[in-house]
Amino acid sequence: MVDVASPLDLQLASTSPRRRDLLTAAGLRFTLCEPGPEYVGDGDEHASVVGDPRAHAIARATRKGEGAVAVDHSAPILAVDTVVDLDGRELGKPRDAADAAAMLTALAGRAHRVHTAHFLRHDPSGFRGMRVASSEVVCGLPDAAALRRYLDSGQWRGKAGGYGVQDDAQAFFRVLSGRFDTVVGLSVEAVQELLADLRGAR
Repeated sequence: MVDVASPLDLQLASTSPRRRDLLTAAGLRFTLCEPGPEYVGDGDEHASVVGDPRAHAIARATRKGEGAVAVDHSAPILAVDTVVDLDGRELGKPRDAADAAAMLTALAGRAHRVHTAHFLRHDPSGFRGMRVASSEVVCGLPDAAALRRYLDSGQWRGKAGGYGVQDDAQAFFRVLSGRFDTVVGLSVEAVQELLADLRGAR
């Protein structure tokens, strides 16, 4: 039996302020650590990658987690990756406002899925766990003025698919099924399940 003797619930291998906010709101105790490399070869965050978007999220979350550098070796490391899946095609993060506009136009009037993969690594026990949460989101048909306001806000920057469902500069995205926090970038429920799995494996 391995004792997880740490005042922390986990170490978050992420630079995302949204993920930090979700963990804080859930009352989880965490510190930050440097994530491992997210991409291999010539891939980058702006690419709309061919293949299974859900599988891409799993692979990237695993790479981030396995390559993360622990700051507290007794606390598990959590790494997360979120993808926007439009008919089996992953939409990356827009390079600029024109790229964001193209993504939003492609999403307008349609439903799509968002997959968030969560990888938990605990070195003392050798535990590795994965949970994927998926939600369905619909995008309305914003008029030109609404679209321009959102693009001018800059809130789309650094976000898969060119949007944040939580952004106050837009009102045209709505979660149809699944958890809202999954679309924001981290399912608290999935994290709690992984921590329970780790406790059960001790």
